[in-house]
Amino acid sequence: MRRIGIVLIIASFVVWLIPPIAPFLPFSAAVKALIVTVVIVAAEIMFWIGALLVGKEAAAKLKRHWNPKNWRIKRRLSDQTNDGEECQDRLREMTTMKK
Repeated sequence: MRRIGIVLIIASFVVWLIPPIAPFLPFSAAVKALIVTVVIVAAEIMFWIGALLVGKEAAAKLKRHWNPKNWRIKRRLSDQTNDGEECQDRLREMTTMKK
């Protein structure tokens, strides 16, 4: 059941690719609006059913992982830790040179 939940959550994110494409489809404006509405509702339903199957902790982790706002934060944190490690390495080199 957990695997089905993960598939539903991933599929819900993939379905979100349809609304930006809908304006370019060869349908009337009313049909395009209906397509976008149905797709958004279906994506949300798929996500929440998947979240129920997977568990709320795993669903929150997946949602947080795929949020573009968090991508920069992770990159900044990894850059900061790398800089800190380099500084510690330089400090160790300097202390061993003094002895």
